[in-house]
Amino acid sequence: MRSRFPRPGVSLFSLALLSLAIPPVGAVELHLSAPLDYQVVQRDSPGKGLLRLAGELSEALSSPDLTIEARLDNGTIQTGWQRVGGTVKAGKLTGAVEMPSGGWWKLETRILQGGRQLALGSVAHVGIGEVFVLAGQSNSANHGEERQRTETRRVASFDGKGWRLADDPQPGASGAGGSLVPAFADAVVKKENVPVGIIACGIGATSVREWLPRGATFPNPPTLPGRVEQLPDGRWASLGAAYETFIARMKSAGPRGFRAVLWHQGESDANQRDPARTLSGKLYREYLGKIIRDSRRDLGWAAPWFVALASYHVPGDEGSEDIRAAQASLWKDGIALQGPDSDALKGLLRERQGQGVHFSGPGLREHGARWAEKVLPWLDRQWTEPHPADHGTEWSDFAPLPECHSLGWVNAHVQTKDTTSWNGVLDEAKWGTPDPQQVVSRNWDWKVSESQWLEAVQQKGGGGREEVRFDLWLPDDRPSVRGIVVMSGHGSGDSLFKRADLRQIAGELGLALFKFTGNPMQRGFWPQHLLFDRLRSFGGKTGHPELEHAPLFLYGHSNGTGFSAIFPSYVPDRVWAWVAMRPGITFQVYQPGAASVPGLVIFGEDDPFLARPSKEENLAVVPTLRQNHGALWNIAVEPKTGHGPGEKTWPLVFSFLRHSFAARVPSAADAETGPMKLRPLAPESGLLGRNWQARPGGYQKLEVAPFAEFPGDKATASWLLNAGYAADWQRFQGTGEVAPGK
Repeated sequence: MRSRFPRPGVSLFSLALLSLAIPPVGAVELHLSAPLDYQVVQRDSPGKGLLRLAGELSEALSSPDLTIEARLDNGTIQTGWQRVGGTVKAGKLTGAVEMPSGGWWKLETRILQGGRQLALGSVAHVGIGEVFVLAGQSNSANHGEERQRTETRRVASFDGKGWRLADDPQPGASGAGGSLVPAFADAVVKKENVPVGIIACGIGATSVREWLPRGATFPNPPTLPGRVEQLPDGRWASLGAAYETFIARMKSAGPRGFRAVLWHQGESDANQRDPARTLSGKLYREYLGKIIRDSRRDLGWAAPWFVALASYHVPGDEGSEDIRAAQASLWKDGIALQGPDSDALKGLLRERQGQGVHFSGPGLREHGARWAEKVLPWLDRQWTEPHPADHGTEWSDFAPLPECHSLGWVNAHVQTKDTTSWNGVLDEAKWGTPDPQQVVSRNWDWKVSESQWLEAVQQKGGGGREEVRFDLWLPDDRPSVRGIVVMSGHGSGDSLFKRADLRQIAGELGLALFKFTGNPMQRGFWPQHLLFDRLRSFGGKTGHPELEHAPLFLYGHSNGTGFSAIFPSYVPDRVWAWVAMRPGITFQVYQPGAASVPGLVIFGEDDPFLARPSKEENLAVVPTLRQNHGALWNIAVEPKTGHGPGEKTWPLVFSFLRHSFAARVPSAADAETGPMKLRPLAPESGLLGRNWQARPGGYQKLEVAPFAEFPGDKATASWLLNAGYAADWQRFQGTGEVAPGK
């Protein structure tokens, strides 16, 4: 049975109704020029890649309310229609959409207006996987003794204009014989289970001198002088043709559009019959280093290079230690990565019963396997290799998790629809009907147990899988972490994780930063130990076992509130405070179980979500929790802002982070032995602030006073941690200005 992965927030039922409502394609034809048939697009993570689309219409569509959608289908799995970020203008379509890795996929792209399909285009074979550039001389090209075929049929090659299945000879490279490509690429396909693309650029018999940029000079010519010229002063210079083609091919893949360059060259610089045309190892190192540096500059990013040991000619001339040492020096100095020792492939692995420089059929297969042995372990590390960042270290991990973990799945399959227990506001009969796209459910005081969730999964299945990415940042010089700021990557969570000012605060306080991105988790998830399992895993990798038990500060933006507000209602003893930034569905916040955990809910005055169904109703949810459950929560409203936070927003968030950490996390507590006991807070210990009013709106001077002295309604006023935070909160509401670092 074909499985489907619907767009986040859209049910399968809704998709079915939508598809029934769309009339057949009209007369407008859409021809897609990108991606090309059999094109492989470089993935950005184990499970995803950005698919860039371009196309032309048979006639212009000028309406301003056009929508672009795309979907992938491999005959077994269909992604469902995904919204494409892009434009249709003057008869041309451009856009980009994140799609799952794999292939071959059939890509369908359509243009809609008000639910009516105006145009539809397709590409029969598209892959999202790994792309490699293969360059150098004949043993990187098609000069092997036997042509090879790809076994997996999931390998394609690009010649600068088009893609095709990568059976030899490889398009774009010299020669008409066999290559290492099928054996190497098939090994990657089998290990990674994604298609592989090869951009083949090899030119037989070329010296490194011929690959230099135009005008680069050298003292002596290569054996074949067709790609170089002699200058009046006696020096020689590259004409740059090979380099220019090389760069153009790489740029055609797009920004960061391939994984690495695989360089196999050196035979035409080593031990030439005319010693005057032999290149010294010192100059080989200098010239190849220049090609690597200049290519990275011209590409605009530091593309990784693998460099092989290659200097073999025939029996009796089996290598140049001078050239080999030069090639190896690039690895040792971190300029390139270590490729295979192809000089070690001798005897019957070479053509003409071991008498030639090129590889025999078995030799080509062994050569491809040797390249895979070098590349595949490195490729595995690209997803999880830690790297330094902002006076700390970043770690990443990925997991394909089923849809059943997500808040939306639980709401659809487990959560009761009984609304009699709702005692908040949000009265649609009074304030009007919410936007049709806004999910409406009244019972957000969820009581779903892990056993209930598991029973539902067993009955209904887990649903399709989607990749979730986990990122961890640890500050330098901290033997033990005192707490963790945990962020849903939805909305602004991804950019917050990377902010240098947050990392500075985390370094000062000894905090780790942790983020997850992916629909099975980023809007809220079951069961709650999913987070602690991942923290325990990172604790083992990083040497910080205390991560599993450290106290948490939670952040969620928009529907990420489904994480930051709901999670502490299940494990209030593990969370020292939480923030809901511009909640997409405010009644997600109605969580009596989290009442004892300090919470900050920040709205944008002009956020359309705040007006659904009305500002008054959404602003009443937290006061209702305050009144009914004594919630230690406060509201902040940022005037003249929409759904996204701005630079003025973060100082208030960081003030709440600092003050709540100081108030709740004991300075002497140690999470290495187990969860630490957080300090409880009595309502009378805080201050109260008068809540912002939708009318008159804008910046408001809101009264703040100690709990006992507050003249207004103590039961519904915003509860503020202490005098320091209360002062920042009051300034934020009055002027929007809170000094950083408070």
